[in-house]
Amino acid sequence: MAHISLEQARVAKRATQQRLEAAGQDAAVGITRVDGEYAVKVNVAAAPRAAGRLPASIEGVPVKVEVVGPITPRARSGARRP
Repeated sequence: MAHISLEQARVAKRATQQRLEAAGQDAAVGITRVDGEYAVKVNVAAAPRAAGRLPASIEGVPVKVEVVGPITPRARSGARRP
């Protein structure tokens, strides 16, 4: 696997968020590490509908989807997140 930079992961995170929004899929999207490399982490309340399914990678960055149950927005603390 090629090295994935934090900037590549950020670009893939934004692309993932846009895809999910276009499909009407509620999800929490972040950046994580998988096997020492950056990846996009998508937490969903329920298994994605067909239109909201994601590929295994976006922009060359792995995408990991996990069903976590209800998702509630958290207040932003002002800290910058990737």
